[in-house]
Formats: sequence, structure tokens, C-alpha cells
Amino acid sequence: MDCIDFLWNRVTHAMAEEMKLREAENETCYCCNRHSSQWIDPRYEWRVDSYIRLEVPICAPCNALFHGSYQFLGIEKGTEEKPVAPGKLGMLVGCGLIVTQTKAILLTNPGWDKRLRAAKRPLFTMVQVSGKSAAEYAITTIRSLPDAAFPLLYISDIGRKKAELIQHMEYSLSRDLIYSCSSDPAIKMDMQLIDTMRALATSNKSGWKKLERFIFNACHGRIAPNDAGLREFLLGWPEALAFAQKLPADPHEKLKLLRCV
Repeated sequence: MDCIDFLWNRVTHAMAEEMKLREAENETCYCCNRHSSQWIDPRYEWRVDSYIRLEVPICAPCNALFHGSYQFLGIEKGTEEKPVAPGKLGMLVGCGLIVTQTKAILLTNPGWDKRLRAAKRPLFTMVQVSGKSAAEYAITTIRSLPDAAFPLLYISDIGRKKAELIQHMEYSLSRDLIYSCSSDPAIKMDMQLIDTMRALATSNKSGWKKLERFIFNACHGRIAPNDAGLREFLLGWPEALAFAQKLPADPHEKLKLLRCV
């Protein structure tokens, strides 16, 4: 099952009662690019693409990211007393989402929390946590889940480019390797590496800060991977050398891991 269908099955299908859905015959979703024969729900809605200014078909699971609902998602603009626009899942910039086989948790930030809590029939359990704390909360929560909760979906930021988010969604199959999804390619978070990283940061705080700077500068091209200062530093700290050798090659994944400490 595609991840967007999993999200629909577990959570967002409740909004179908508000949508202007119609039965598909031979449609291709403008958002996920799947033919209607591949949809888990055979319905879609016409939406106007603001760039090409034409109506395009959006399958029901993808449409849940675009649909505005006071009832399920609270307020996007205005106040509870004077609402101007309903909340939309795909507009929640900076908010994360954890959807397991049994529960759905929306990680809100101060900008969205109060407006989302105006929903009369909220789709999620809401926890206000943002920034670095949100990643820490997600990791701790996912690692505490039983095996029956997997596979699950963890989205670190649901409120950016919708089509790209859908394209890059991946399941986390176990607590040992968590995929952090967003509109960018999913980041693999190896929990064994994160545990090692945290142990290094605790045992040698000043050394860790120096290693962190080396990794950060290397990821941004400020120093070469074979930098003499980095090599000398790692040779003097064998545990850090062993850790550095296990880091992913992708600099984006390296930086994402650093934010977990």
C-alpha cells in the first residue's frame, strides 16, 4: 500500500464526508500521478491548479492534504470567534506527524497549536513540540512502540510541497531504522548510530562539539573529507573515528543525524 493510502486509511478518510468526491472512470491524479486503477479509494475531486489555472483531478487520499476543514483541522486564518479560512493538513508548515497501525499523533508548533485545537472532531492526538525537540520526541515515541505498531509513517514536516511529500514518503518498518519524511528525499535515521552519537556527546562534551563542527563544515564543503586537522583529531579519538566511518555518505543525512543530539 502506498504511504498516502495508508494515511488515508488510518486517518484522513474521515474528511471524505465533506469533500466533493466523484467516481473515477479513467483518471490520473495530478498530485501523485497514479492512474485511478491504482487508487485505494476510487474517488477524486476536481481542483484548480493556481499555476496553470485549470481544473485537475486529485485522488481522495491526496485531496486530504488540500481539503480545508473547520471541523477536523481547525482554523488556518482568523480566530475561533471570527474564522477566515479552515485548516488544511498540507499547509501545516513545521508540524510533524506520526501514524502507526493504532494511533496518529500530530506534532504541532506554537504558531499552529491553538488554531488546530479549535477543531471539533480532531483527526489526531496533538502534542505541542517543535524544532529539535520535535525530532527527539518522535524518536523517543517511535522507539517505545511495540512491534505491532509497525510499519508506520513519520513525517517531520507535512506543510510544504504536497506532491514532493507524497513522492518521498517511506515507511519505517522497525524502531531500528526510522525514515523521516518531508518534501525532500526521506532521511534514514539509524538508531544505533544515534545511540553512539549521544554516548560520545555525553562522555566528551568538548570533543563532541569539535567533531560536530568538523562534520558540519565537511557537509557544507568548507573542509575536504581528507582535511589534515580532521584526520589528526579522529586518530586521537578512536571511538569518534569508528563512529565517523559509519556515517552515511549523504551530507543531508549526516546533518539530520546531528540534529538528534
